[in-house]
Amino acid sequence: MAAVTLPEFAADQPAAMVDASLRQALYACDRAQECAVLWFAEVQRRGLYRQLGFASLQMYAVQALGFSDNRYWLFKRLADDLERLPVLRDAVATGTIGWTKARQVARVATAETQDVWVAKAQSIGRRELEVAVKAATARRPPVPEVQLDFEVASSPVADPPSIISLRADGVRLARYEALVEKAHKLGLAPEGADRLDLVLAGRGEKRLAPAQVESLACDARVRREGGPNRATIPPSVRAAVLARDRHRCAAPGCRSTRFLEVHHVLPRRLGGSNRAENLTTLCSRCHGFVHEHEGMVMLQDACRR
Repeated sequence: MAAVTLPEFAADQPAAMVDASLRQALYACDRAQECAVLWFAEVQRRGLYRQLGFASLQMYAVQALGFSDNRYWLFKRLADDLERLPVLRDAVATGTIGWTKARQVARVATAETQDVWVAKAQSIGRRELEVAVKAATARRPPVPEVQLDFEVASSPVADPPSIISLRADGVRLARYEALVEKAHKLGLAPEGADRLDLVLAGRGEKRLAPAQVESLACDARVRREGGPNRATIPPSVRAAVLARDRHRCAAPGCRSTRFLEVHHVLPRRLGGSNRAENLTTLCSRCHGFVHEHEGMVMLQDACRR
């Protein structure tokens, strides 16, 4: 990507020079955002945020980059568009089309039509492209949503069936049906299995990684044959920690309120206690990440504060 020179501001310049400098600065802004989104998409594509010490892309964007939630979702959508449309991504990366045109193309292009839209963007101006995109979106019929209902068989009296609903547009429904067909061909479910059987079908037992075992042992109820279940953290202490942390994940940038677990900041194998000051609330994702990346102290230090 070619370097772009930002004009240095100077007051009281002639009108023509001010206009030229403003246009150059706006062009530099467009190229800077384009470059930032390409790098952001690279972080997402390769999962580099985990190597940088963050359990999710959003946590990385908020904590490391200082993004607001709105700015994160804007960049996330743009990065997803570039991942979905590789021809458009290459055109942006090589400077074949500008960022303003690329955002218009992403509104209407699909994997099948991206070549046509990129070529069109190269041959017409911004205003003409905007008109063409608006016309294309106006002609496009709304994508029907299909609801797939799975009925879980059970006793019709004591335990009435539960309904699990999955909503899908036409494209996702086609992908789902293709996966169902493939699952039957590969023998991943018994003959005659329904859709719910396929959803629940796994690939057998899997060995847990040491980090997963360690995170489970942090906050668990241990069942021993012939004896009562024992909690690894006293229930009263666990409840106090959750209340202290307002039932939210304490990891910076996460704040999840679901799938909460209590984590030992200093591991018990290193002498950490079950006292509240050594405990913090984490969601299961952040909890597993801390144990998986024990050498990365970023999240651990944040939990200590």
